[in-house]
Amino acid sequence: MFLQNPRNELPDHFLAFANPTRLRILERLAENGEVNVNDLAVYLHMSQPRISWHLRMLRLGGVIRTRREGRLVYCSLDVENIRHDPDRKSESS
Repeated sequence: MFLQNPRNELPDHFLAFANPTRLRILERLAENGEVNVNDLAVYLHMSQPRISWHLRMLRLGGVIRTRREGRLVYCSLDVENIRHDPDRKSESS
């Protein structure tokens, strides 16, 4: 999992970028806005459980948000959280 962010560690959202698959997911979300998890799996030629695992890492890092609509899960970039992360503000002080 991600570290609890001691003062000398990178913020969690930077750690979320440490994998090429997660970067491809972020690129797709940046291009298309909100995307269904199943559509991401098809686009990336990966299994849905594997995509969900990567999405969990991104969600824990505060980079994306998810919402459920029935059995479908949609994800999108959480730009506000990245832009207004209170941990980054306190670390820069």
